[in-house]
Amino acid sequence: MDPAVPDIRVTIPPALRSLCGRRRGTQEFDLTLAARDIRGLLDELGRRHPQVHVCLCDERGEPRPHINVFVNNDHVRARAGLETPLTAGDLVTILPAVSGG
Repeated sequence: MDPAVPDIRVTIPPALRSLCGRRRGTQEFDLTLAARDIRGLLDELGRRHPQVHVCLCDERGEPRPHINVFVNNDHVRARAGLETPLTAGDLVTILPAVSGG
């Protein structure tokens, strides 16, 4: 890993953890990925776990409409979108939208 690229902790939705090699139902599961921004993080996720990337991102590599991405509890849409910079110690949380009626 490039020392200039920070390690970022990423929380993956429970339904997708098995695609990352974890048993379904595993309570705690975070990945550590090296990236400078959200776009780079999603690209790295695609390299390491392509099955998860297909579920989360469209063919352009952008999050699907029902996927929400947060950096330290701030939605990336409220920041710089996919260009949101990341620093060591950041926590990226990926959550699918939940709806009901």
